[in-house]
Amino acid sequence: MEAQKIVSGAAVGTSGRAEGARPGREGGGLAAARAADPSIHRLFEAQAAARPDATALVQGDRHFSYRELNERANQLAHALIRRGVGRDQAVGICMHRSSEIIIGILATLKAGGAYIPFDPTYPRERLATMFGDIAVKVLLTKADVRAFIPDQAAPILMLDDDWPEIAGESAENPDLASDPDSLAYVIFTSGSTGKPKAAAVSHRGWSNLMLWFAGEFAIQPVDKVLVISSFSFDITQRSIAMPLVVGAELHLLGANLFDPGLVLRTVAKQQITITNCPPIMLYLMLESARDKRLEQLRSLRLLFLGGEAISASRLAPLAQAEACGPDVVNVYGVAECTDVSSFYRLSDYQRYIGSSVPIGRPIRNTTLHLLDEQMRPVADGAPGEICIGGIGVGRGYLNDARLSAEKFVADPFSPTPGAQLYKTGDLGRWGADGNLDYLGRSDHQVKLRGLRIELGEIEAALRRHEWVREAVVLSVEGPAGDPLLVAFLALHQASAPKDLTAGLRAFLKEQLPKYMIPGTFTVLAEMPLNPNGKIDRKALLQRAAAGLPPALLPSSP
Repeated sequence: MEAQKIVSGAAVGTSGRAEGARPGREGGGLAAARAADPSIHRLFEAQAAARPDATALVQGDRHFSYRELNERANQLAHALIRRGVGRDQAVGICMHRSSEIIIGILATLKAGGAYIPFDPTYPRERLATMFGDIAVKVLLTKADVRAFIPDQAAPILMLDDDWPEIAGESAENPDLASDPDSLAYVIFTSGSTGKPKAAAVSHRGWSNLMLWFAGEFAIQPVDKVLVISSFSFDITQRSIAMPLVVGAELHLLGANLFDPGLVLRTVAKQQITITNCPPIMLYLMLESARDKRLEQLRSLRLLFLGGEAISASRLAPLAQAEACGPDVVNVYGVAECTDVSSFYRLSDYQRYIGSSVPIGRPIRNTTLHLLDEQMRPVADGAPGEICIGGIGVGRGYLNDARLSAEKFVADPFSPTPGAQLYKTGDLGRWGADGNLDYLGRSDHQVKLRGLRIELGEIEAALRRHEWVREAVVLSVEGPAGDPLLVAFLALHQASAPKDLTAGLRAFLKEQLPKYMIPGTFTVLAEMPLNPNGKIDRKALLQRAAAGLPPALLPSSP
C-alpha cells in the first residue's frame, strides 16, 4: 500500500443545540475553546532554548540535556523531511523502550508528521494487520527488533545502525509552521471485532491536555516523571510529553516488561516525583516489596491512576502510610479523546472502601454529557452513556469510517460549527456533589433469563468481601447453550478457604438478587494483564469458554 496523508473517517455533522436539552458539565476555559495552544514540540523547543543544559531524559546511566535531545531530534526531523514526511503523514515507531523512541516522537512532530507507536512484542500477525491498515511514510526502528517487523512498503530508518548518516543533518529547529488541527499521533486500541482501531489525536487536544496538567498540578522543572507503561498505550503519550513541556526530567524504566521491584527501586534511586499507571500496576507494586514498599515511594508527590476502576481498599496501605503520601488522582478518558477528560483527587479513602472512586469533573475545554439512547440528557442521579465534547475529541478512526460515523457524532449542545461528541460506551451517573461516578461499560451488560445485568455491579460486590482483592465477572455459554455467570478472583490470602464458594454465595445473597450470583468461582494467583497493563478480559473469557483451569491458587473450588 502506498503511503498517503492520513484522512479521518469521522463524521462531521451540522451542530445545533437540541431543543430543551441541558448541556453537560464543562471544564474550565471552555468559553475560550479553540485557542491556539503551542504544539508539544514547540513547547519543548522553548525549554531547550531556555534551559539547554538541564537534564531532559534519563534511562539508566544515559542522560540527555535539553540541548542534546533537541539537536538529535532536529537531525532526525530533517532526515524525515527529506523522505517526504509532512502534515498528517504517518511515521511508524517500532522499538523497545529507549531514548530513541523519544527522539523519534519529537522528530516526527518537528517534521509535521503524526507518529504511530507499534509494540514489537505484539504477535507478528497483529503487527501486519496494523501496518496494512495505515501505510506509514517512514518506519523508525532499531536492529534488535528489525527481524520481528512484518514486511511493509515504507522505507526503514534504523536509529542505531543508520545514525551516522542521520547525524550529518542540520541540528537546527526545522522552520515549519505548526497547525493545531493537524494530527500529532495515532493509537491503536482493541476492537470488539478483533481488529485494532486507529484513534487519531490532534495537536490542539494534546497541547490542551498537557498545559492543563502543568497548571492544575503545578508541574515544575524540579519534577521527575517516570514512564512505566507500554509505549503503545495512550497513557504513555501523556507521561512522555508532560515533563518535556515544562523543563522537567523524563525517566524511562530500564526494562521492557513491567517489573514491580524495578519500578520501586527506580523511584527510590532517581527520586521520582510523578508517575502514571493503571491501578493494577500500583497494587502489584504495593504488594510485592512488603516492608520496604512505602519507603521506596517516599519521593512521589503525584500518582495518576487510570484505565480501570480503583479499589480503595487495595490503596489503604498507601493511604495510611507515614513513610510517604503522594496525592492520588483518578483520571478518566479514552484514546479517542486525547486520553484524559476528567479527574478526581482521592483523599477520603475510607469513604470509598465499599463503593467506586468517582472519575470526577471535566478538565479544561472539555464537556461531559450523560445521554440516553436518543441522545437526550438523563435526569440527575440517573445512569447514562458518557459522551465527551470539546477540544480533546479526536479525528475519528483512520481505518473505519463506518465506526467513526457511529461513535463521533454532531454535538447538539455546542455553539461551535462542526463540533463533535464522542460516544464512549461507558456508563456514568452524576453524584450529588457534582462528581461523575463510573458505572462500567454498556457492553458489559448481559441479559440472563430476560433480565438485564451489569457485570460491574457484581464485581463491585465481590470486591467488598474481606477475602477478595480483585474480581472479574463474565458471561459465558453454559453446557445447555444458556448464559452462565462465572467469577475470577484474586484473594488477599495465600490460599483459598475450603468454604470459599459457600461463603461468597452467602455474602452476595445479602447484596444481590439470586439471578446475579455467579455459578462458578475460580481463584487465580494474579489477574492476567494485556500489554497496556489492564486486566485481560479476553484471556479470562477464553479460559472460561475452554473450561481449562488457569494458573490456580489452588484449583477452582
